[in-house]
Amino acid sequence: MRAHIIYFNYLNPDGNGMSIGGIQTYITNLIPVLIECGYEVSVYQRSIIDFHKDMESYDVYGISQPENYGRKVSKALLAKALLYINRSEDLLVYGCETCITKKVACRTVAIQHGISWDIPFEKCSKSNYFRHYLGKCLLAWRTNKRVNKVDHLICVDYNFVNWHRAISPYTRTKHVVIPNFSALPPQQPEKKHQDNINIIFARRFFIHRGTRLFTNVAKSLLSKHANIYITIAGTGPDADYIHRELDSFQNVNFITYNSEKSLKIHQDKDIAVIPTIASEGTSLSLLEAMAAGCAVICTNVGGMTNIIIDGYNGLMINPDEDSLYKALDRLIEDKLLRGRLQAKAYETIKEAFSLNIWKSKWAQIIKNIKQTPSA
Repeated sequence: MRAHIIYFNYLNPDGNGMSIGGIQTYITNLIPVLIECGYEVSVYQRSIIDFHKDMESYDVYGISQPENYGRKVSKALLAKALLYINRSEDLLVYGCETCITKKVACRTVAIQHGISWDIPFEKCSKSNYFRHYLGKCLLAWRTNKRVNKVDHLICVDYNFVNWHRAISPYTRTKHVVIPNFSALPPQQPEKKHQDNINIIFARRFFIHRGTRLFTNVAKSLLSKHANIYITIAGTGPDADYIHRELDSFQNVNFITYNSEKSLKIHQDKDIAVIPTIASEGTSLSLLEAMAAGCAVICTNVGGMTNIIIDGYNGLMINPDEDSLYKALDRLIEDKLLRGRLQAKAYETIKEAFSLNIWKSKWAQIIKNIKQTPSA
């Protein structure tokens, strides 16, 4: 038996080195679970040249396609996978629901990583409002149409499930919610509770990930609190803006890191900020910060509402500067609250969002799918 995973960019387009992103991390952790469940594994992705990479325990096939990620690419990846699929035994896995193109007569499962079309516009005219509204409706309709072409839809949050139930008159696909995960230190990291407060923003630098929201608030807080130290961790297209606004502050440090080092860079931090504006599932950044024992502040966006109970294991706020400023100012000044949220954050990951729990849930789903007759 073989599991065939389709995703646009698992390795880099030339096949050399791993591409960076949350979905790539997800697939990398899913592959050993599939192998333990008795499947050999192949991954199919777009590339600039055709290639086949033997990754020791699994294979990656690059299919030469243009730079875009549309239906043409998805169809090409599926066509390649279908050359090797045993329709009565194998499993077809769409690494993201956007890769789905048509109904296939074999066992199929797709991973839904959260609603991605909720990015707001600051302001627009009445005519533009109507155009943007229709655009979002079209994206939602296309998503609904795609997910009805697979047997099982693994959702990282309940936000998508509830939306899908509300708008779809009929859903043939079975929803299964398996939230994202974090590896876990053997015990809660000890915070020294010194007078200096270490704050971290560890995200890819996109505006919808809250880069400007955090940057603008950080400037105000750095002017008020001399005892805060801020680490900005990551890369991305909004890096120039962050540097331009914060380079003059001595208490700000910029770093880059590999995803597997996330727990390590968080463990000596007191507060982690995940100020997402839109397009978020159960955020890996949020879960990793909690696993590292940080007191977290997140916005009430997407699947993060499935993780944080405001005031219990973190602070949940509206995605605006005033709310973020007040929440950060409160945590900076309230040591007891900070310590309580840190302890509850770690406990939450240990009991509900650990990597081992995630693996166990996936293994049970795979077992159930294997026992289901193919279409």
